[in-house]
Amino acid sequence: MKQLALTLVFSFTLGYSLFGQVAAPAFLCVSNDTLLWETPANSCGPFNAYIIYASQNESGPYSTLATITDPGQDQFVHENAGMGIWYYYLESDYDCPGQPVLQSDTLDNLIPQPARLEAVSVNGANVEVTWVPSPSPEVVGYIISRTVPGQGTMVLDTVFDGAFFLDTEAAPGELSETYYIEAIDACGNKSLIADPHSTILLATEGSDPCERSIGLSWNLYQNWPQGIGSHEIWVSEDGGEPEKVATLDGTATAYRFQNADDAVEYCFTVRALERSTGVAAASNEACLSLDVVQAVKGLAITNATVTENNEVRLDWVWNANAEISDYAILRSSNSSDFSPVESGAPPAPLMADNTFLDSAPGPSGGVLYYQVQTTDACGVMASSNVVGTVFLRASARAGSNVVRWTPYLNPLGALQGYRLYRLESGSPVLLSEFGPNALEAADNNLDLSNPDQVRSCYFVEAVAEVLFSDSTAVAVTSRSNVACAEQEARVYIPNAFSPNEDGRNDEFRPYLQFGTPSAYTLAIYDRYGGKLFESNSIDVGWDGKSKGRQVPVGLYVYHVRIEQADGKVLEQSGEVSLLR
Repeated sequence: MKQLALTLVFSFTLGYSLFGQVAAPAFLCVSNDTLLWETPANSCGPFNAYIIYASQNESGPYSTLATITDPGQDQFVHENAGMGIWYYYLESDYDCPGQPVLQSDTLDNLIPQPARLEAVSVNGANVEVTWVPSPSPEVVGYIISRTVPGQGTMVLDTVFDGAFFLDTEAAPGELSETYYIEAIDACGNKSLIADPHSTILLATEGSDPCERSIGLSWNLYQNWPQGIGSHEIWVSEDGGEPEKVATLDGTATAYRFQNADDAVEYCFTVRALERSTGVAAASNEACLSLDVVQAVKGLAITNATVTENNEVRLDWVWNANAEISDYAILRSSNSSDFSPVESGAPPAPLMADNTFLDSAPGPSGGVLYYQVQTTDACGVMASSNVVGTVFLRASARAGSNVVRWTPYLNPLGALQGYRLYRLESGSPVLLSEFGPNALEAADNNLDLSNPDQVRSCYFVEAVAEVLFSDSTAVAVTSRSNVACAEQEARVYIPNAFSPNEDGRNDEFRPYLQFGTPSAYTLAIYDRYGGKLFESNSIDVGWDGKSKGRQVPVGLYVYHVRIEQADGKVLEQSGEVSLLR
């Protein structure tokens, strides 16, 4: 750094000479009563002298102490300086009329003021030492020392450039290394030793297999002017990027890392931060791998959907390396009173993705809620999210069917919308798609001349994306139960007929607008209540005969009973006129 300082001084002097300024000697230092400097280069005119000014007060007034007439002289002894503090600066006297005269730095006869250590921070196997430079202008370098056990304090190096030193011979993973710094000037004067700083030594300790934790302990960083504001705990897993897992106060010397995984190498670092300034000092990296009981992680039900066989298929995930001793699938019809439908030890080998079919009770009676619970080898229980099936109801209106369904139930799912299907000849036909807020729809496109649509069956699908704690996602479709609606039969009954075998209105029988009854009876009575005719087929009517003989013209009583497929019964009685 001294050579650099000299280079800067000469460049500085030359620069001023080019502009007609008279450069002062480069004042290097004061050694006891001796002033030392480097002679300048001035080409503006003949040399006359170097003038030394002195005062016992830094702010002056200054008076001439000596006039040096030898241009090559680079030192001067201040005789009889005594025990007081003296302040000096120098000027060059050249015959350069009208050109400004520059002064050197003002130096005193004291030793340099000390530098201040900023931080000693561990980086791998090395220690980075940084400091705040001395305010004394005569300082040309810094002596860095470290305490060596059994040997005392050992000088490591003298730094002439910058305020950084890398100690590659330290052992910060074995002990707390202590560092010292001294400022020196060109005369060899040394400052007082600044307050030492010591590295943070971090130690780790494992727990028993069921506790799954790692204990950390460290020493407090010393001699920051503002004290320690906080500590940060950083950890990496199996050589990955470190992440901050905790921030503690400035007095903390211990921390316990929880939920450690089996056979994962955890490497920890503690970073102390100075209050107000934010200057940081890192500890050594301390690594540990535990043999622990693998806890259940990521337990989540992804879907509950009704199958074509009216069963509920439950899908869930957990970590395949979990050491599960017991698990249970719970079901409820009211989201609170759960009871197990499956329990015991999980099948081996454990799989990450799992499925269970629940066949009873059927999902057509209402929403069914599910939850999965586990118990690991340490007796720790874990519970999944609660999910529910989509429950669909259908009802018939005149010429249309209305369907209503319950909302999609999975707190981990982001619902995208619903799809409504109608079963035609056993195959689903997509009727419409709806947004996530729809819970009702009407089917107004019934063809009541089609017997298959008199009784129509439906189901809905909820389309969603399930989000996991690790930010991954899976698309799911949750199907509802099948719900059916049957249009009531519409019957037309004529009030007269003429069985004269002319091919027109020869037979009396009710006419169904649509549908095929599951049971049918038509009975004809005379006015005395005698039964003249009965048919159990809607396609067979009364031809006006009884026991093969035509009955007289007149009014006759009919009674019709129609039972529909859904169990509803339609009965009607009245009179019909027989004409010839």
